[in-house]
Amino acid sequence: MEKQNIVAKVLRVIGIVIMIGGFFIALSMGSRASEVGLNSGIALPALFSSFVTGMLFIGFSEIIALLQKIHLQLYQDGTKATASSSNDPEVDHPLEQKKWHPSPQDFADIQELYLDQKVTRIEASPIEDYCVVQIDGKDHIEVVELGGFKPKKVSAVSKPDLVNSIQKWFNNLPPS
Repeated sequence: MEKQNIVAKVLRVIGIVIMIGGFFIALSMGSRASEVGLNSGIALPALFSSFVTGMLFIGFSEIIALLQKIHLQLYQDGTKATASSSNDPEVDHPLEQKKWHPSPQDFADIQELYLDQKVTRIEASPIEDYCVVQIDGKDHIEVVELGGFKPKKVSAVSKPDLVNSIQKWFNNLPPS
């Protein structure tokens, strides 16, 4: 059974009540308008505003319900399951050479990330969206992830298996 968010249910009910209540209020206003001396067209704005307000509440309830579904998909069985965890290269299979090449924009973004340092080498690792960056004057390499909007450095603390396997792969490469 799928869990539903109580806030989404309440907002949906409020939206439906506003729309139904607005219809009856507009109907009442339209039928009494001539008795009070007003134009019967006064009911139309009340009907329209109650419809729009009710639809806003229903729309917000739908957004909350969709966010709840996303949350349930990500946190199934009490564990966080991200889109990349089901095919995480450092967990499922060892490094296997894949042919992929960073775009010229990726190279420019990496250069911008290391603006104050001289980058001597950028290599595409066998794992897609990960590059190895060698900086002049440093013995070690750094791993950069290109999967997001901007490249970001991957530390050995956050993903030790990934960084170690990419470092081993890089150390076995012939010098360029």
